[in-house]
Amino acid sequence: MARWLSIAVLVGLSAQAESPDAPLGGKAFVDRRNPPSYRLLDAAESARDNLGRSVFDTQWVAAGSPGIDGRVGVGPLFNATSCNACHNEGEGGRGPAGDGPAPTALVIQLESPSQAVGAEAGGDPVYGRVFNTSALPGVQVEGAVTVQYSAIDGYYYPFGARWSLRVPHYRLVGLTRGPLAPATVIKPRLAPALFGAGLLEAVPESAISDGAADQSGARYSGTPAWHSRQGTRSLGRFGWQGDAVSIRDQTTNAFAREMGLTSNDRPGDDCTLAEADCRGQPNGGSPEVSDELLDAVVTFVGTLAVPGSPAQAKDDSLGRELFTNIGCAACHRVRLPVDLPGAGGTRVRGVIAPYTDLRLHDLGLEMADENASGAKVISRWRTAPLWGLGYRLKTESHSTFLHDGRARSTEEAILWHSGEAAAQRHNFIKLGPRAREALLRWLETL
Repeated sequence: MARWLSIAVLVGLSAQAESPDAPLGGKAFVDRRNPPSYRLLDAAESARDNLGRSVFDTQWVAAGSPGIDGRVGVGPLFNATSCNACHNEGEGGRGPAGDGPAPTALVIQLESPSQAVGAEAGGDPVYGRVFNTSALPGVQVEGAVTVQYSAIDGYYYPFGARWSLRVPHYRLVGLTRGPLAPATVIKPRLAPALFGAGLLEAVPESAISDGAADQSGARYSGTPAWHSRQGTRSLGRFGWQGDAVSIRDQTTNAFAREMGLTSNDRPGDDCTLAEADCRGQPNGGSPEVSDELLDAVVTFVGTLAVPGSPAQAKDDSLGRELFTNIGCAACHRVRLPVDLPGAGGTRVRGVIAPYTDLRLHDLGLEMADENASGAKVISRWRTAPLWGLGYRLKTESHSTFLHDGRARSTEEAILWHSGEAAAQRHNFIKLGPRAREALLRWLETL
């Protein structure tokens, strides 16, 4: 079923774009199983969108199995058999509720530290770029992932309330091909929400790469995530560390490394030279994901709207003011410009309210990844968009935040910030109970 914006919204789109207080892209999510588009789709886009949704929800099967429209070839090594398994109808994954096996949506990426600046990172020489926890019959699974938490507690706010954080400890167990290389960086990554991805893709590079000044005139911090892709300098704006330069790049990465599905963009899966049993399996076509199916998924993801803001809190203005005053808006930029397609081939220029600068920041060693030897590795994080936060808190049975779901609340997520955000964290801790509650309540309205 096509996802249409009302005519009234379409007519008002340009008018909204003129006002910084009327950001584009938000829609009411009436049925979470049917997320809407942020704009009107023409007939061709609607057809691609419907096909993309179908592919997104499809459980791909092994080569040689009866499939739907050629949707075969999953594996031989994989983590999930569908996009929807990790991004339920565009939503983000949930982190672990406690000790035990890692959920499917929490993927362990592996990265070799030795690559040229800006080049696409290599993986572990034996296990590749993603630690795959499932395999087809006849192929050795790479292993399993468990997590155990310890507590950081004994900390108090100035007015007496106590707070604590849980620290995750990951174990890769049952490694069938020996240990990881000692320098391999272990990167636990939770599947992010896909809502508004097309809007983020429409932010001009200059708005990210040049930075901007806040209301006080201070420059925004952090750096752009520049990458070299086929000889072209491209700006990374997707993924927890800005390592994907487009929705298509992010999608083909996931197909190849997490589902074992090849495309013309990425003709190889994550089997390494050391995994002969994996490399010897038949494929589901060359490529396994046709350009038609890939284009359809990119259309579906790229037109997803952002969940509209819930009802505003009574002290909404206080929470918004505190967000700015303690420094959060320096990185979680309230507004970014966009250049979007409109009806009849026109362009719509306006603003969105993603609460991100799409830049990379060092948030301290407490949040840093570790290598297989247990040494901390300096990690820089793309500012996570905060839009849709209220929708998450309203619909999720248990919400988890940050790149690996370690934070169980927005309060914990703030308290994990350090490094470039140490001053903001300190300012948050110094807030009185009512002010702190007002800020946290305001975040629920985003």
